[in-house]
Amino acid sequence: MGGHHDTLLKDPAIEEWIWMRQNTHRYFKINRRTAPALVGMGLIIPAATIYFAIASQDKISVGPRVKKSWAEAYANKN
Repeated sequence: MGGHHDTLLKDPAIEEWIWMRQNTHRYFKINRRTAPALVGMGLIIPAATIYFAIASQDKISVGPRVKKSWAEAYANKN
């Protein structure tokens, strides 16, 4: 009963890649290659998002674009 376990052949290179991908936190080190990505994703992108959110806070209207409510429009038809 049950399913067929381990019926596929496993490629050792793919298994090693999967293991390294799932355990990147063990081998990550800050160096010249990873520092720009850390600064960009950790500081620049959040700061730009906050800046544009604050700058456009009162400039964008997300309210309804109709001048009358549906009840007023219906009352004026009759």
